[in-house]
Amino acid sequence: MNCSKTEQLRKYLVGELSSDEARLMEQHVEACLCCQRQMVDEDKSGEDYSSLRVPSTLPIDFTAQVMMALETVRTPTPKSNWKKRSVTILKKTALAVASVTAIITFGSMVSPTFASYVNSVIQSIQGIDTGMKQAAEKGYAQAINKSETDQGITLNVKEVVADPVRMAIFAQVVDQNGKRIPFEPSKIEVNLTYKTKSGEELNPDGGGFSYGEEGEYLVISHDIFQFLKESKTQLDEMVVGVDATMLDGKEGNWKMEFPVDLKKARAAANETTIGKDFMTPHGIKVALQNIKTVPSVSLIELETTWTEERAKQVQKIKEENGWVVKEDVEDVPGVWTDAKLVERYFIDIGLAYEIVDEKGKVVAGWDDSIYGNKLNQIRKNTVAPYRGQLHDEGKRYTKFNGISPLADDQTYTFKLHSLYLGEPAKFQATIPVDKLMKEKVTVTNNDSVYTFTGFTLKTTEGEEKIGDHTYSGKGAIIPFTAVLPEGIIGNEVWSAQDDAKQDYRLLMEETFKRDKDGRVHVSGTFFIRDLEKQPKELSLKHLMQWRQYQGMNWEVPFKTSSKR
Repeated sequence: MNCSKTEQLRKYLVGELSSDEARLMEQHVEACLCCQRQMVDEDKSGEDYSSLRVPSTLPIDFTAQVMMALETVRTPTPKSNWKKRSVTILKKTALAVASVTAIITFGSMVSPTFASYVNSVIQSIQGIDTGMKQAAEKGYAQAINKSETDQGITLNVKEVVADPVRMAIFAQVVDQNGKRIPFEPSKIEVNLTYKTKSGEELNPDGGGFSYGEEGEYLVISHDIFQFLKESKTQLDEMVVGVDATMLDGKEGNWKMEFPVDLKKARAAANETTIGKDFMTPHGIKVALQNIKTVPSVSLIELETTWTEERAKQVQKIKEENGWVVKEDVEDVPGVWTDAKLVERYFIDIGLAYEIVDEKGKVVAGWDDSIYGNKLNQIRKNTVAPYRGQLHDEGKRYTKFNGISPLADDQTYTFKLHSLYLGEPAKFQATIPVDKLMKEKVTVTNNDSVYTFTGFTLKTTEGEEKIGDHTYSGKGAIIPFTAVLPEGIIGNEVWSAQDDAKQDYRLLMEETFKRDKDGRVHVSGTFFIRDLEKQPKELSLKHLMQWRQYQGMNWEVPFKTSSKR
């Protein structure tokens, strides 16, 4: 899925927005996972946002392990002020790579009135969103069937599935012969508006939705609870506007409005207030606040809060490692210190948990770690949305996780599976490249064991497949395997330096598995961007690692409401 505000985010980063527009953009990024993810990617890469691109051969699969793809991009000279601007957003979003979870998209679901559509689309999509499927099959989908034609292209809005938490619009884009035009993110620009029947704007800041292709359909998805909760009244109906200004790369005007009924879905909603909390041994309070169930999703609200003890621990680590942020240095264009690079890894706190029924059967599982799906294998029946809001300069974070709707009037138990925290690592490896060209080189450092198995120089700028992966731009490729320290599930903030003390950005493609003893094994490649000549030695290092704490022993029984 792609957020509607991606282009606006690019303008923010390169300083093309007014102060008012920039303020609105910052507010949007605080709540939009797509833009937060793009912001984290940009921060990690250290590149000029306007030039970012992912080769077409790399997967963009947000229903699997997001951000695991090697993002191979060219490195131009950064704009003078984008780094400073990115700091503002990153302070607010504070999303580390390990907490950016898989997004399960809405999928393509419709009401029973479109039986052939249901049969052909729902059955054909892998990883279908079971929550939205249930909502559609129970009659919470609404036929729209409105069309607009311009430039020989027709936009057909077929149907909407909506409730007080989220909405999905199912549409098709066809040419003058009625042939479907495949979705390409760079060739479409769409905007959504929301109003009450009396004309009051419901989402005046705009944006926040995403769009992508599911089967034969263009699906525009929006977590509407974020602005509906600001409404002064409980809405029975809202007027949705779809305004497309570019389709299939052609500029034009495809604009329509239609009413969306919320009364039936709102009447079926209920909220289970829980309000239980748990203090971890690490000075972090985890609170299970409430669970709101609507036809398409049960929305779990959790909160993590630092205690003073945790704040002191983090400050001590920063001081010991020289990672205290100095704002006067960070404001200098082009300066991106280790202190700023590692800051968000302390702020972010990841959780993994399961929900079981009275018979002990796991009905849902959530894991914040992108590595977790392979390592813990507890993700189950997760659906959109995943949203969060940062408070108190990163010391308190509200998480909204979506799972398939829980049954009414039933007893369940919330079980905390794992806590993820970032910590300093200080791993270093010096590799004699001549030796690496002939044989494997194994380095043991900081309880990690890395085995490097080759060295290849890519001398062309274009895309080229080398081994199992496709790379863009010049650089050096080093395949590796690794065994991580006990309890560690991933390493972050990598860099490389040659024997001339020249620093390089290091990109990675990794896969993970856990052995019988619980240690994590990694295999993948390093891509050292812009390294064009073979050095005598290469030094690799990373500054941070993610530690998984299991056995939290926190369980919360709760009973869902029987209102629906």
